[in-house]
Amino acid sequence: MKYRGYDLNLKGFEPDLDTVIKEVEKAFINKKFNEIVFCGYGEPTMRFDLIKDFALNLRKGNLKNVPENERVRINTNGMGNLLSGRDITSEMKDLIDSLHISLNTLDRKKWLEIMRPEEKYGDFAFESVLSFIEGAIRNLKEVVITAVEREDVDMAALENYARLKNIKFRVRPKLEV
Repeated sequence: MKYRGYDLNLKGFEPDLDTVIKEVEKAFINKKFNEIVFCGYGEPTMRFDLIKDFALNLRKGNLKNVPENERVRINTNGMGNLLSGRDITSEMKDLIDSLHISLNTLDRKKWLEIMRPEEKYGDFAFESVLSFIEGAIRNLKEVVITAVEREDVDMAALENYARLKNIKFRVRPKLEV
């Protein structure tokens, strides 16, 4: 749980909606941001209901100091539908402005090696991500697929996939931990 000198372990603490709202409101005092991003060491869509409730409160103008049209982005591994057992991309419409999906490769075997989903999801995980991307394209204004820079991945294939889907593609630099 260590990353770049920071301890990312919340030690059993998962903030509730009120805590998230209060922290965001506090962050916006005397500051402007380009967007609010749900991401982290883990999968943010595991708590999609909290993200959705936050975004609903934001869009209704219920957050102090925060414009109701503030841009909201989720960085995800794309397994949200599989994890929740429903199509959450349809619930994102008009709430989430941008979805960045870490696809990392179009090769199923390589994807399993890179992403290492829980064994119970392994047989369905890769295909669920591709389906998640399709749902995101139907429901969101901006969809970006991303990949960590690797020599053993065909980045041109990912770029071509994005072009065919009419979405953005971004290569993320490999970080040394």
